[in-house]
Amino acid sequence: MGPRLLCFAGGAALSAYFLHLGLLLTPFFGASAFLWACVLAAYLLCMAAGYGVGDVLARVVGAGSLELAAPRLAAAGGILAVVSCYLAPEICRAILNRDPGWHLAPIATLLAASFVPGTLISASVPSEVRARLEKSDTKASAQGALRLIGLVVLGGAIGVVLAARSFVSLDEIDVWPRAYLGGGLLALLSAFFLKRIGRILVPLLLVGCVAVIAFAPSEIQSQQFAVALEQTWRQNQGGSAYYLRTADTDRLSEEDLARRAREAANHEKPGVILTCELLEALGSVSVTGDGLTRSLDLLLDPASKPFLIPLFESLESVRSDGKGVFHCTIKRKRGVQGAFFKLPGAEPGETVEFWFRDDFTIRMLREGNIRKLEFGPVTTIRAGVFELNDTRQTPIRIQNVALWVDASLLGIVIEDHPEQVVIKAIAQGEIGDIKTVDVMAMPKDRKQTAKQR
Repeated sequence: MGPRLLCFAGGAALSAYFLHLGLLLTPFFGASAFLWACVLAAYLLCMAAGYGVGDVLARVVGAGSLELAAPRLAAAGGILAVVSCYLAPEICRAILNRDPGWHLAPIATLLAASFVPGTLISASVPSEVRARLEKSDTKASAQGALRLIGLVVLGGAIGVVLAARSFVSLDEIDVWPRAYLGGGLLALLSAFFLKRIGRILVPLLLVGCVAVIAFAPSEIQSQQFAVALEQTWRQNQGGSAYYLRTADTDRLSEEDLARRAREAANHEKPGVILTCELLEALGSVSVTGDGLTRSLDLLLDPASKPFLIPLFESLESVRSDGKGVFHCTIKRKRGVQGAFFKLPGAEPGETVEFWFRDDFTIRMLREGNIRKLEFGPVTTIRAGVFELNDTRQTPIRIQNVALWVDASLLGIVIEDHPEQVVIKAIAQGEIGDIKTVDVMAMPKDRKQTAKQR
């Protein structure tokens, strides 16, 4: 009964392992059919390798006792499956850092992560067959081998069914515990078929894995990764979308950013202008949204803080290309599409609600004393038969502008006049043409500004 149970469990653990591993790679490679073709190819390659060299591994691992070869291989494969899931993001980045556009990166990553554990788990079947060959005739061994293979296939089908919930309930469950669980349970089950040393060693190794997972969490355990995984799977984002957003190879530390902000704050200029100049001076770097918010708090005068700080508080990070274009990644929460924040309205006590539907870009333009911030990417919807103007949309929406009609924020114009700084917003509703509206005018004397506000 032991060998049959082990083969069944090995088949279930192997299929569930590959499905969860493929799911964990989708934030890096997208949820395309090509990725899942690579998952299937890696799964079959590991089975072929395990079945091909299983009898050889049985002689090596089961020296002195062939009956122990299969549980030893299954235990080692299960533990390594847990380790490979833990290290999956690091393996992805190591390969993508060399060439983010390499079309064979998915299969290379899968083989690098899964070949050894997948081969060891698969090798437990021929290990059992070889053990039987030593004790029975050829006909009985052939019949037993066919039954064991049938149990592996049946277990694989059960593993697919058990893993299916991870694909249909990404907004309700975390994938990473399930990815760890399959290999861990297989290793624990295998320990029961080992001798005393193995029964002690395997649980100790699993406890060590649990300790590392708890005290040094993998990237797959983070909230940011969970949100990216859900969005990639739901929206089928392009390959490497998450990787490109989180590479941050040139991230500017909060200390350096704060130093630049303090240097800029020494100039007698309005805080809005200083903010634009700080962004222009960033160069080709990445900064965190929280770090940028704390630095801007040093630059902005009290009058303009309520109009700008909530916006930057909604950003996870900002990446500058050094040429005046900023790629903004919004903070996300599971089960919520985009990010919401409010700014003061024109009348006292009035608020205007904004909705970042997705990540966006800011293009900063400068014409004399006028600075312009253009938001994108911009999509254009052609006017219908009964409409006059095409509608331009950005990921930034102004909620309920009039009669429950939303508008897209297309840009902000900052005019640096001799006596005051004027801020204007460019927007277009779902109907109507593009409009430019005065948001606020701030005298350049900060004390006078605070007094008026």
